Formats: sequence, structure tokens, C-alpha cells
Amino acid sequence: MNNTKYERIHIPDSLPERVQQGIIAGEAVYQKNKRKKRMVKIGTAAAVMIACVGIFAFSPVSVLASKVPVIRDIFKLFQDDYSYQGDFNAVAEKLEETETGNANDAGADIAGENGQEGDNLIAKDGKYTKTVNGVTVSISEAYCSAEAVYMSFMITSEEKFPETEIAWEQPIICMQTIEKFPFTDADDPGFGFGYLEGDFLDDYTYAGIYRIDIRDITQGDQEKKEQLLSEDSLNIDFTITQIIGNKAEPDKPDYQGKTAEELEAMTDEEWNAFMKEVYSGDWSVFPNVHENWWYDGPFEFELNLTIDKENAQIITVDERNETGAGLHSVSKTLFEVTVDMDCTEERLKQGVAIVALDADGKLLPSGGSSWSSTFAIGDRDVSKIYVYLCDEQEYLDELRGYRESNDFRQILEENALYGRVIEFQNENN
Repeated sequence: MNNTKYERIHIPDSLPERVQQGIIAGEAVYQKNKRKKRMVKIGTAAAVMIACVGIFAFSPVSVLASKVPVIRDIFKLFQDDYSYQGDFNAVAEKLEETETGNANDAGADIAGENGQEGDNLIAKDGKYTKTVNGVTVSISEAYCSAEAVYMSFMITSEEKFPETEIAWEQPIICMQTIEKFPFTDADDPGFGFGYLEGDFLDDYTYAGIYRIDIRDITQGDQEKKEQLLSEDSLNIDFTITQIIGNKAEPDKPDYQGKTAEELEAMTDEEWNAFMKEVYSGDWSVFPNVHENWWYDGPFEFELNLTIDKENAQIITVDERNETGAGLHSVSKTLFEVTVDMDCTEERLKQGVAIVALDADGKLLPSGGSSWSSTFAIGDRDVSKIYVYLCDEQEYLDELRGYRESNDFRQILEENALYGRVIEFQNENN
């Protein structure tokens, strides 16, 4: 019996196939035993926020939620445990409000009412702060590498956030978006979907990091990617249409009285047909009232971000062997390594698994991207990496079982469809 039947997270059919595959294949975003360290940071941030808003302790909840401090160092708060670890705080753009009457002026308004000095309190919407139906979303920092856009978010609600499922050691919260870029097709507005990595600071406040892969922006088109990287900055019309969380206690599906033994005895075909019936109707949409809570937007932002090309190295390979597998290029930024394959259509149909090892021959983690060819650097030595393209089924069934073996690189050398050593300049390790 296939154990994947009992996956705890139901993935709706309505999501794009690539997103579904990314969720299924993704490894844990956070490593074990880091929760305690992270909660110390969360507690510190919450204490800072409580100190800032202490003057509102006896105000109505709706007033308090609309005047919480904007935390400008969310990257610093989460970056050590983020799936793409690194010092984002050192390179990120701080998105400070500058328009008259917005966040920076709010402190003066609040001070006038309470006789105390405010600090970056939200009084009303600004360029980077939007409120819809009692929910306020603020983008406080952003960083655009040659491979991804990273943004830090703070989300506050007038009412307490619903109890949310914790998996991979964090609340499961995602966003559905509409993303428009300079070369976006007018008939295809660029619907996006992705998970936030972060945590609740208190019952009314969530903070986290959101990532957009450059290949999502360019729709996997290499020419569009090169066009994008020829510019100094990236303009984004970014609209959050829904913020969605998994309920901590979802409704139980109707298994029509079948016992665990009866379910276990089903063939895969019987199970798939039964699950299709169980998750029909209002269970089949995403989000749905049985498994999710959500806030509707739109929360609309216009961003102009500098592209950090200085810390990017792109090595063009343009090579393909007799198996039909090969590489177009391999790039490295401060936080990720990205492999762009060059394979025949026939080879792609048969399936290709991309494996990348660091300079010590250890498997590089896949990070949080929905693309299987993006790897997180963290504290690894990537002055040199080993890239292998394997038959997907062979890798899943056999080769990946040797991941912890000291002979893993040698096993890949002997069995991969294609292999290549890539060396980067030392100053950008």
C-alpha cells in the first residue's frame, strides 16, 4: 500500500500542477531542534512590540490592531532559520513610508493623543501598508537577487487569527497573488501562489518571509530571464488576493463509515476513486471552509526593486551529451544556486532529476522553491559544486537512498545521465 495516501495536507486539484509537485516533493522547510531557538527570537520581538504599544493596552482591539508598530527587521528575525539561510538584513532594501500623513507621521499623531512619542506606528495606509476589512498587510523589506525576490511581511488583524495548523515547525500560511511585470502578457496576469515562512508574534500579528522565483516571473523563458537581468531594477505590481491558513482542527471528511482496515485494503485505483468522491463538492475547492481560514484582499502594492547583479555569478555551459541530457547554465547568488538544464524533449518526458553537491560532496538542500533545480546555500562551501542529471525514476527508486553515503558522489558519477563540475570565483562563496 502506498504510504503517500495518508499525506496530512490535502493538495487541491485546482492548484497549478507545478505547484502541486513542488509541495509534494519539498523537504521540511525548517530542520528539527531549531524551534526553541526561534521561539526565543519570537518572544523578544513580541516583547519589543508590546513595549511599543503598551500605551494602547486599554484601547479597543480594533484600535490596537490598526496602530501596531511596523517591525522593520523581519529578515533579521527569521533569516538564521529560513530555508534560504543568509544575512538578508545586510542587503535588503528597507521600505520606509515617506508620503505625508502615512506611517512616519503616525507617531506624531499618536504622541499627540497619548503624550508619548510613537515610532513607526501605522495610522493609515501608505505605499507599503494596505488595509482591507480589518486586516493590515505591510511589506517592510525586500531583496531582489538574480534568481529570486524576497519580501518580509507583517500581517495584523483586528480579530484574533484563527487557530492554525503547525507543520514543518511553523504555521501553514500561504498567499494567492496577481503579479504583473514589465513583460507580463496582458491576457495572462501572472497568478501566483506560495507559502510564507514565519510565525505569530501574538494573537493578532504574524510576520514572515515570502519568495518569488525569477523563473515564475519569466514563466521559465530563458530569453525573458536574460532580458530581466539586463535591467538595473524590477518593477512589480503585486496584489495579494487571499491570505490562507490551514485550520488547526479541520473538519473530518465523510469516509462513509469505512473502517481503517477497509481503507487500507483498497487498491490504489479504488483509493483514488474513493478520495475523489470524499473530496467532492465544497471540499474540492481551495480554500474551503472545512480545512482553511482566509482573508480576502485585494492588498495592492507597487514595488521598484534594485536587482543585485553584483553578487551573482552565471556560468554558461551549453552542453548536452548522447543521453539527451545537459546544462544551459548554472548560477550562484548570495543565497541560492540555480541549475538550468538543456535536455531534449524526449529526455524531459522520461523524467530528469537534478542533484547538486557542495564542494565537500554533500547534497545541497532544495530550499523552499517550487522549482526542483534551485538549491539553498546556507553555510555550505560552494566555491565548487557537482551537478548531476539522473533518470528521475532511477533516482527516486535507487540512487537517493545513498544520499548519506560517503560514496554518494561516486555512485552519481557512475549512474548519472550527465555530470559536470562547476567552479565559482572565491570572493562570492
